[in-house]
Amino acid sequence: MNAKISASPAQVRAKHIVYVTLVVFVVGFFLYADSSGAQSALATESPVTSSRNTNVSAGAVKRESERFTLQETLAYALQYNPKVRISAKDIEVETYGIDAAQAERMPRIDFGSGASRYRYPAPLTPPVISGPFGVGLDIPEYSRNIYDAGGSFRMPIFKGGRLYRAVRVAEIKKAIAEDNFTTSKQDLVYNLTSVFYKIAELEKLLVATDGNVRQLEAHKRDVELLFKTGAVAYLDLLKTDVQLAYAIEQRLIVKNNLESGYELLKSLMGMDDMERRIAIVYQEAALPSLPHLEDSLARAFDQRPEYKAITKKKKIFEERVKIAQGKRLPDVYVAGEYGGKAGDSLAFKENWFFGARLSMPVFDGGLISAEVNKEKTELQKVLEEERSLKLFITREVRDAYLNITSARERTEVAKKTIESAKENVRIERMKYQTGAGTTTDYLDAQTDLLRTEADYFRAYFDEEVARAFLRKAVGEETKLGSAQ
Repeated sequence: MNAKISASPAQVRAKHIVYVTLVVFVVGFFLYADSSGAQSALATESPVTSSRNTNVSAGAVKRESERFTLQETLAYALQYNPKVRISAKDIEVETYGIDAAQAERMPRIDFGSGASRYRYPAPLTPPVISGPFGVGLDIPEYSRNIYDAGGSFRMPIFKGGRLYRAVRVAEIKKAIAEDNFTTSKQDLVYNLTSVFYKIAELEKLLVATDGNVRQLEAHKRDVELLFKTGAVAYLDLLKTDVQLAYAIEQRLIVKNNLESGYELLKSLMGMDDMERRIAIVYQEAALPSLPHLEDSLARAFDQRPEYKAITKKKKIFEERVKIAQGKRLPDVYVAGEYGGKAGDSLAFKENWFFGARLSMPVFDGGLISAEVNKEKTELQKVLEEERSLKLFITREVRDAYLNITSARERTEVAKKTIESAKENVRIERMKYQTGAGTTTDYLDAQTDLLRTEADYFRAYFDEEVARAFLRKAVGEETKLGSAQ
């Protein structure tokens, strides 16, 4: 018996739901597969577009900075700083000055020729008488047009000691140029070290100011939350905004000063490419103990290149006094000449002479005495310069000791205060969050912390700079080690 069973309405609705679900699943699957294939095709169809995107992302990456330690910075600057290189050229100039002074002691040989026309005929050679009463008289040729050519020499024999003293003065000048070169290097080392430590201080301060901004931003979020709940007044939010704006401004100032410090550092290093990005690597090391003040003063007068130079300058003027006094003595030299003259026929008639000459001043109107007195006065000036420099060096060494001592004491005080300031900030923030404190107390505590950290960094690096100044004051050479 075939009986036809009809489905209920509920069963029909269930079948429709299953059917629709299957259709949606199948359609969604094919759409997903098609979109994935399209994306793959887009990724591989245009290598030019892919390469362009790669270049853009690579160009967006900031160029990495070259890193320099203090030793590497000094080594680079001593090689490329223009002032140091100019001082090195001064030594070369004075070397040529020695050659010129030595050349004054050598014979001088010249060659010359010329052509002249006279109004009346002139003799080519002087008349020659070879016998008594003019028996062998040789009458020279005469011509209005005379051509001459020949050579001459002259060699000094004695000039009152001025020749060898001039050589000695030139040698001393070269030694002074070498001392000035050392002074230029020591000045550069000190200036570069000062800038290096200032940059290190600013980088530490930048970290502190950045931390201050983050702390104030976190505090502002707390204030905003409490303000929304009605726990604090709107004035607290205004005070926080003002303090945060001031902190951001201080951070910007430190960043600008840091950038300016790097520009100055590159200038002292002698970098021609001012767009070159550099960064310092500060390596903290234990500071050595200070020697006794008397030992440093003794080393300064023994090593300081400026003091050596002024001592040599005194010797120069002592020699110049003797050179001026030597002008009272006779000048002796030998000279000779060989040449010929010809008229229009170009038949040259030769002639020569050789001899020694002596010249001695008898009366010059007081010129030599004036020159001697002038050089003696210049010598007295140099003696006063030496005395002034001695006082200046003494003051520099003593100032270096005072600066080191002061910076060390300030560092110890600031170091102890930092921990207290940090704890004060923590307590004030907790008090404010629990409603027991005021926003003014927290902002004051945060400001005190930043000021204390700044004082510590300033004092710490002031001692580093003061020690560098002491090395310069005593004339200590910088040992570059492997960096050189």
